[in-house]
Amino acid sequence: MPSAHPARRALIARCCAALIAVEKDLNALDAKSGDGDTGSTLAGAARALQAALDRLPLADPTQLYRAIGMELAQTMGGSSGVLLAIFFAAAGDASAGGKDWIGALSAGLDRVMQVGGAAPGHRTMIDALAPALAALPQGVGAAAAAARAGADSTAAMTRARAGRATYLSADKLKGFNDPGAEGVARLFEDLAKA
Repeated sequence: MPSAHPARRALIARCCAALIAVEKDLNALDAKSGDGDTGSTLAGAARALQAALDRLPLADPTQLYRAIGMELAQTMGGSSGVLLAIFFAAAGDASAGGKDWIGALSAGLDRVMQVGGAAPGHRTMIDALAPALAALPQGVGAAAAAARAGADSTAAMTRARAGRATYLSADKLKGFNDPGAEGVARLFEDLAKA
């Protein structure tokens, strides 16, 4: 059931706007090591989530996580959509079990790593997301700095262990941030500007 919560609505809208704003940059980065659509994939999901804001149960965190997961599962293509749907479904389960929002998001990350098999050091968005969530108790600024350091570390990773980049040679990966990790870093950096 839809419900109102102005602060959560504003946060989701801001996250969506941040991802839409970096669409071209992420596509250009992904063109160096993938098929050039990471930005479009994330921005498309963000646009769908923006359009769904009036239908979301914003006042109920547990149901909100689950609703976001379902929305992404329906609108976001490829493995990213599946993994983010799993992320938010697990966050909803953790929230139902009494976890606060940082604990819920961390549980979502744990579930994605369990299901997807990726971990920090595998040259994926997890390289930025894991340190960001670990630093989040110290504030959004600390999370943004941790996400940036994590994303930048992927430029030195010459072997991907998850995603399409696993098929690429070291020379195609070296010197370029993983686009998913870069997207996470840009999102947290935008939120830290508040």
